[in-house]
Amino acid sequence: MSDPCMTHDRPRRRPPWEQLFAHLVLACALAVSSACGGGQTDPAAPTTSAPEAPRVTGEQARALVAAGAVLLDVSPADRFPTTRIEGAINIPIAELESRMSELPRDRPIVVYCGGGRASPRAASALVREGYDARLLGARSNW
Repeated sequence: MSDPCMTHDRPRRRPPWEQLFAHLVLACALAVSSACGGGQTDPAAPTTSAPEAPRVTGEQARALVAAGAVLLDVSPADRFPTTRIEGAINIPIAELESRMSELPRDRPIVVYCGGGRASPRAASALVREGYDARLLGARSNW
């Protein structure tokens, strides 16, 4: 007869709620890691990251604009009245690719938007196309 205290030779089966909890914790950890850029990438995969535009402070942005740089707001058109900075032009990020030809290639372009989410993508797209874009980010940085 086997000893009832000798259960170490068999793995203990976890209750279903404990298994579900462990899976939820793992799923949350993976989601947070991916959202924060903590996911590992395949080193053999080609890197196709977009070039980043140099970041500028509000003071630097104002100096660039005073020296002739274009101030570009990539906020949606319906938000431009609230995000507008005097002298800025508005090309919503959704229209940027088709309207890039409206921007000069011989002057810096300071890119911003209302909250700072769209402007990094817009500035990177401009740099990728050969423009001299500088990233201000959110309007509040002005």
